[in-house]
Amino acid sequence: MVSSGLVQVGYDASSITVAAVTSRKRRLLLIEPYPDDSPYRFTEGERRALWFPKLSLPVIAAYTPAHWDITFIDESVDRVDFDLDVDLVGISAQMTCYAPRAYQLSQKFRARGIKTVIGGTHVSYCAEEAGRYTDTVMIGESEDLWPRVIADFEAGRMQPVYRMEQFPNLDEYRNPRVDLLRQDAYMTSSCIQTTRGCHFECEFCSVSPFNGKNSRRRPVAHVVAEVQRIKERRRSQIMDKMLTGPYSQRFLASFKVFTGIEDGTIFAIVDDLHNSSRTYCKELWTALKPLKIKWGAQCTLFLGDEPDMVKLAAESGCVSMFVGMESIVEESIDETNKPFNRVAQYEKEIKCFHDHGIMLNPGVIFGFDHDDEAVFPRTVEFLIKNKMELAYFNIMTPLPGTPLFDRMKAQGRIFDDNWEHYDGKHVVFWPKRMSPEILQEGFFWANHHFFGYPSIFRRLFYTRQRIPARLAMNLAFQHLVKRTAPKGSLSPLSQIIQSLHVKLPAFATENLIPNTLHALKEKAAGAVGQIDRFLQIKVKRADIQRGELPASAPALQPEAHSALQLDLEGTLDESGAKELRRRLLQAVRQARLDIVVNFEPLRYATPQAVHALLDSEYLRALKAHASVKFINLTQAFQSALDRITPQQTVWGDETIG
Repeated sequence: MVSSGLVQVGYDASSITVAAVTSRKRRLLLIEPYPDDSPYRFTEGERRALWFPKLSLPVIAAYTPAHWDITFIDESVDRVDFDLDVDLVGISAQMTCYAPRAYQLSQKFRARGIKTVIGGTHVSYCAEEAGRYTDTVMIGESEDLWPRVIADFEAGRMQPVYRMEQFPNLDEYRNPRVDLLRQDAYMTSSCIQTTRGCHFECEFCSVSPFNGKNSRRRPVAHVVAEVQRIKERRRSQIMDKMLTGPYSQRFLASFKVFTGIEDGTIFAIVDDLHNSSRTYCKELWTALKPLKIKWGAQCTLFLGDEPDMVKLAAESGCVSMFVGMESIVEESIDETNKPFNRVAQYEKEIKCFHDHGIMLNPGVIFGFDHDDEAVFPRTVEFLIKNKMELAYFNIMTPLPGTPLFDRMKAQGRIFDDNWEHYDGKHVVFWPKRMSPEILQEGFFWANHHFFGYPSIFRRLFYTRQRIPARLAMNLAFQHLVKRTAPKGSLSPLSQIIQSLHVKLPAFATENLIPNTLHALKEKAAGAVGQIDRFLQIKVKRADIQRGELPASAPALQPEAHSALQLDLEGTLDESGAKELRRRLLQAVRQARLDIVVNFEPLRYATPQAVHALLDSEYLRALKAHASVKFINLTQAFQSALDRITPQQTVWGDETIG
């Protein structure tokens, strides 16, 4: 045992006991930082419509001994009083963009001689950096560390670093002190956690490095008991507001209940991957059904491949899911290390959620290495077409601790080291297929276009379910976007790429010549050829011309020449070839960029189609504006080329122009 004079404590690696309690309670201040000058700071109305609190500090409060008085301040709601009489200050630095504010807070209290502790995801990866601004850094999850920190503080021997030795056992998880939150400051303060960790390893994400690559789950009975307690307390608070106080307050409370915006039954499940286990979800969702609550969570989009599970989720009260869609570009999905996201399945999966009344909020990232200027209109068009009720757009951000950060750092592509800009709203690296300015402008444009009135009405009114709540959230997002972000614009090239990226019907299916390269692949795989009655033209920008970037930009592909590449898929008939000719000629006249046409993915072509594309008069018209290269044409369709005399044109894997 160690005596501190005021309190006597003893602890080992597994337990901490309080032997005596001070006559004067210790005072702990917990702060969730949020910069005052952040342009994206919520107004009160936006916060109440869109935001819910983080649980990291309410969990810390639950693991704080009873002989401490606790004050909790969320800076997105309240301001910090730096004259408060406190003994210890705990500050969260979960998000990298809030780390500078966390350091600033810590320094102000240390200037008064008050000890500070900072923990969270960012400082766990940047502990040496954080140590310059605080007395103590906690590395890793905090449940097992915080009681040790408190005991050492009381004994006068608080250490500079506390490092998690193993992941906390969620069977012993204590319910967060959500009673410390300002209950009416958020969309809902009824937040619970059911799982931690993620067995996926997305390149841009810090969850699995921080919380582990295996999912840990709380006992269902514990979750149900917590939900019941929160529901009863929250409904009691709402009833008090409906029956007492000013008439305006009573009316507002009654209106929210009547419209379903808030009735004490809305819960946010804050797991990073709620559907990590089918068995666990079935047990939990079945147990939630009798509680008659509404809840939202974060899950994978491929949950939509299991209609029985989506149906059960809806029956248990699920009204909303945040899904990590990330991108509608297949090659960009491959970059994320998310092979389970299949762009071809998106529409079917989205429909499954919608069929069961579940609102979707996809997370979308712009700035993958395969993204070019056309990704912005293409993505927004897809989301509107599929009636996505909300969308959360982000710019690719290499966060410390992620494989993405390590890769981009090694490539010399990170040009901005101001952590405040690592918020998913600023470009901090050199993209591969567009300039940083085009990426930033496209991000702004996507937000304004998606949350514009025409888009809102097209997306929301396909259903009658929870229209007031859905409309309120969209209008709050619209207000936030208009207030904080310039309108943005699309580059002229984005429209050109978009005009080339089309799907055309193929009418002529007689005398088709199979692609030799494709036929060999099918034969090797034992597949049977199938005639596709369409021509899909997929367009991508090869890279950025060196002249478009400042001299300080890294030479990503110094030997490459800027060009648009068109991959032809499906069946090319004469009508498709003529439409492709028209679009190509229009594109080179407008963009004056080189064109590469790739025939390898094409399955079939008619001789007339190949002849139309290789018409000498047409090729001379192209040559006047740009260099055009046909690749994999000779190998794929030699039999069609044999029918065209060399005097007619130039063909093969050669540059024309």
